[in-house]
Amino acid sequence: MAVLAASVYAQQDYYLTFGSAALVHERLDPLVNPGTVAGHVHSIIGGNAFGASMTYETTQSSNCTSVDIIPDKSNYWMPNVYFRKNGKFTLVPERSPKHKVYYKYGASGYKPDLERSEFPKNFRMMAGSANLRSDDGSHGSPGTQLNWQCHRLSKIVATGFPKGFTNCNGDNVAGLAATMRFPSCWNGQDFNPASPLAHMSYPTTQDGMAGCPEGFKKARFPEILIEYWLDVSQFDGQYGADEVPWVLSNGDPTGYGFHMDFVSLIDALHLRILANIGQLNGWEEGVLAKAMKTCNPGNTGTPSLDAPQCFGAGSKQDITAKEACTKTSSVNEEIGLNGPLSQLPGCNPIQAGPGPATKPANCPGDPVAEPDSVAGPSPATTSTTAGLTQNTPSVPDLVEAQPASSAPVRQTSAKAGPSPTNTVTSSPSGGSPPELSPSSVNSTSGVWKAAGCFLDSLNPRSLGKQPEWWGQKISSSNCVEHCDSIRAKYAGTENGGQCFCGNELINSANRPGKCTSKCSGDGSEICGGSGHLSVYSLDGLVSIKKRRTHHRHSRHFLASS
Repeated sequence: MAVLAASVYAQQDYYLTFGSAALVHERLDPLVNPGTVAGHVHSIIGGNAFGASMTYETTQSSNCTSVDIIPDKSNYWMPNVYFRKNGKFTLVPERSPKHKVYYKYGASGYKPDLERSEFPKNFRMMAGSANLRSDDGSHGSPGTQLNWQCHRLSKIVATGFPKGFTNCNGDNVAGLAATMRFPSCWNGQDFNPASPLAHMSYPTTQDGMAGCPEGFKKARFPEILIEYWLDVSQFDGQYGADEVPWVLSNGDPTGYGFHMDFVSLIDALHLRILANIGQLNGWEEGVLAKAMKTCNPGNTGTPSLDAPQCFGAGSKQDITAKEACTKTSSVNEEIGLNGPLSQLPGCNPIQAGPGPATKPANCPGDPVAEPDSVAGPSPATTSTTAGLTQNTPSVPDLVEAQPASSAPVRQTSAKAGPSPTNTVTSSPSGGSPPELSPSSVNSTSGVWKAAGCFLDSLNPRSLGKQPEWWGQKISSSNCVEHCDSIRAKYAGTENGGQCFCGNELINSANRPGKCTSKCSGDGSEICGGSGHLSVYSLDGLVSIKKRRTHHRHSRHFLASS
């Protein structure tokens, strides 16, 4: 964004910038589509614990980050861009700096803005709308909230995809780049996936709380701005000056539907600082708060980000280290890394507007059969590309690696209609199942008992299609009470902050010891784990149904009293 940065921010000021290498390209979005495959492909940067479902506990397994600043284990993601020609889609490569992140916390007069607040824990935020297909005014004039630039000797700037060029070969800088600014004024409400932009607003002036519009003065946070840089040189001469050959991974050929998400993740000793533009805190405690008062490099590079007044010695890594931080894709599909595609990944037909894009009915890529088998859990920092069996091979599944070994289960076979039923204890060793906390919950219908820790197969979800609620003050106790109130047979909590209700448990398996996440609403209780459910029922029993193309199996597990 070289021009935008220079025009919006002064040279030496209270803001900082850092670059990033790509962590992974995959169809996940834990903010909008928690726990399942997302609608379109994203370019993702940050900590390598990124996954379909993220909580504070899962972020702690990040052992590296793809951004310059080591204390930042946050994740940032945005849609990939494809070059469209002759019915084929070629993934556009990224170019250095690939993703450039700005944090602005200054006031006028080149001073720190002391009214900027840290983000609260569990704060989440998005910028832009994936369904937008025309300039509705929400992005402001070019360079305000969304900006596309072709960097050449005479730069071309537009809110949507620009045109009027056949290459983006500049003098000192080259390439096509999108720049997006996040809002920074908060109304105090939680993120709502159904209305993801409602709780935030852009400021009307630069300084302090006075710069936030009425109704959005609960807090003003540091302003985040991200540039997404693309190398389009391989397509030189393949399009005319009056053409727009680019399309976003969500099927947008206009560029107006560009959007960004940010989940900020902080390591276990550090909970307060910058935050949560996703689900959880992501910077080490005190690190950003201190830097916002004293770190003023602007775009001059002085002081250096590893200087004492910024993040301190040892806080910055070189390009080799950040490029070495990657993760394997969790989604089994081809996204264009190995050559052009005949269609965009997922169900994303080209929708040029000008009205908002809509989700097509009866997408040909939707699964027509549920998985035949389910892989077990893996550490949050690793995943595999092995798919689950489906009747539609092009449809990906979210998968995790199977553990190296598991103890045998004691089981007796019994007949139950056309499907065999196996009765086993919920402990692999044949003893009592591990005790969850709490072991029982008093509710209107009676005493619900902990049945144990069970795998969530994710696609489809093992217990309910979507969480009843998530990201709020959840405990296993209040989840049980809620599920009891809607007359569900089972209640399950997952990842410390998700509550599921349902009448059957699908494609699951008992996984003792995998439920270790403390509940976001009560730290004395356990709310499942990464990809695992703490399950409760009135009788302490669960029936696991293995859904197959032609037959079903079920298993019953006995909970401890």
